[in-house]
Amino acid sequence: MSPEKKSGYFAMLIGILGYIGILYLNPKNDMVTYLSTAVFTPFIIYAVSIFLGPKSRREKIGQIPFRGW
Repeated sequence: MSPEKKSGYFAMLIGILGYIGILYLNPKNDMVTYLSTAVFTPFIIYAVSIFLGPKSRREKIGQIPFRGW
């Protein structure tokens, strides 16, 4: 598993747990809801973009993709 894919899984896990926490705790304060949504939404966006991105042609981890033969 590539480091990008692994970070995508972690970001998805953090984002989903954050949203579940928001729904479970159901804070009465609108500011807490707004701030927690602002914190956890980028995690979800990052994870989805990692999963939708094209695969690189790296054969070994650490090589720059699409460089040379």
